[in-house]
Amino acid sequence: MEHYCQDSNKFPLEKYHQPGKGKGRTVLIVGESPAANGWRVSGKAFYTLQGKLLPSGKRLNELFLPLGLSVETCGFTELVKCFVGKERKKLFECGRGCWPILLKQLKSAEYKLIIVLGVETLRIFNELAMTHLVMGTISEASINNHKYAVLPIYHPSPINPHGQRKNRLIFESVKEEINQLIGI
Repeated sequence: MEHYCQDSNKFPLEKYHQPGKGKGRTVLIVGESPAANGWRVSGKAFYTLQGKLLPSGKRLNELFLPLGLSVETCGFTELVKCFVGKERKKLFECGRGCWPILLKQLKSAEYKLIIVLGVETLRIFNELAMTHLVMGTISEASINNHKYAVLPIYHPSPINPHGQRKNRLIFESVKEEINQLIGI
């Protein structure tokens, strides 16, 4: 097990933090925690060690395409930096320990929009940020004395049977707002 939550001061800020570039430099995607086959082994968000885009990345790219964004251009990090594997009960505990790392990563760039992936990530994010964000709605949140627009969406994993359809509806309804936020 990789537990970085026990001493967040020693965690290198660039680990599990892909800065955005171009249009995506002001967008930060926040995932739940490192997956067994993702960037924890490949070093690149949403990619396998063999350089293959994972299905969740493909689904996000479909959502981002009308905005001129992609998982390759947006910033990305995990809320929980620890690899918890099947020990899902550790997510909140590790999230609390890793929260200071996320706060430092937020300060390291000029993010305007945070996209939170998944119901569980949103639950933990709401508790740690002391917010009441709602799935599918862009809301303003003050985090670490800085205001961000935050959009929680359903996890784009193919195992989520209704997630992609619901996410398409979300992105259709907030497209103009996102365009204004990121200056398109």
